Amino acid sequence: MTYYVDFENQTDRVWTMAVYQKIPSSIGLDSVAWKKTIVPPDGESGVEWEITYLVALANYKQSGGIGVYKSSQKKKNISLGTQWKVVFKEGVQQLVPDGNAGSGDLIVINNDSNKFADIGVGMSGEASLYKKDVVSGSGAQFQITPTYYVGLFNDLELGTVISSNVVVGPLELKFPGGDNKAILKAYMDGQTIKLDLDYRTPNRIFI
Repeated sequence: MTYYVDFENQTDRVWTMAVYQKIPSSIGLDSVAWKKTIVPPDGESGVEWEITYLVALANYKQSGGIGVYKSSQKKKNISLGTQWKVVFKEGVQQLVPDGNAGSGDLIVINNDSNKFADIGVGMSGEASLYKKDVVSGSGAQFQITPTYYVGLFNDLELGTVISSNVVVGPLELKFPGGDNKAILKAYMDGQTIKLDLDYRTPNRIFI
């Protein structure tokens, strides 16, 4: 199933809407900006995703890199119930398959690289949650039952850690009663910005 979040900006300024995830059963994870769109005053836009899974390795270590300012690896369209490990092979940290996780609702990532590793999981092509500085010889279990949140930001890049940078919100996305589309409206009530969140079945055509 595809899920949608549309944003109607009824204010007089530009806002960045972002969707991010949390896993309530897991502690020590960093939520990052996962889906986002920039909307001008009186504009409308939206984001969408499907429930497909990935594992990710951020800021991977390498031998001989010069002038490197970013590095990441993603293994997309993986299955729940799989296990992965980080190894250091051919001069670079990398994710490789490592059998089954032992439970069908888990993704397990172990670090076997003899170096610190930033490991993560995500959905629909983008990483959404990371556990940073995992020591070699340990790992993390991700029970992929995320809670979704939406908020407004002044400016935000995909992958940015969500902390106190939410300007308006956040609101939890629940998709009740089988609905798979949320509509977020931002508007001014005097000098106060307010958010309304509604749900319905999708219709992607704006008029």
